[in-house]
Amino acid sequence: MKLLQIRLLVKDFRKSVSFYKKHLELPISLYEEAMEYALFDTGETKIELLPRNVMARGVGEENKPVDVETQSSFLFQFKVENVDKAYKHLREKDITFVNEPHDRTEWGARIAHLRDPDGNLIEIYTMLGGDE
Repeated sequence: MKLLQIRLLVKDFRKSVSFYKKHLELPISLYEEAMEYALFDTGETKIELLPRNVMARGVGEENKPVDVETQSSFLFQFKVENVDKAYKHLREKDITFVNEPHDRTEWGARIAHLRDPDGNLIEIYTMLGGDE
């Protein structure tokens, strides 16, 4: 696995984008206002911003209150060769997943989510239709 991006799950998307873009002066390589998604080019490992409630819906945790400790504030995203194979391999190691592999066509990716022993959210990720 290769660490591809760190996704910060933010409370105020526009305020956070402004902070990273204007104050930290990080170059923004992709900004989708309608999706509330921003990608900052910080070298080999990128930083993404996505609202917490959007990510909660993405992993099926939309019924949890936004500010509770159990809802994630960041996500490690690992690029894998094949999400389904990685999912099967990790399941064989008794790792419990939040969801099964599924396509997110709006992201152009196949993904699955799991948590580490402390509850931190991890995403395994493969581009749909081949490598980027």
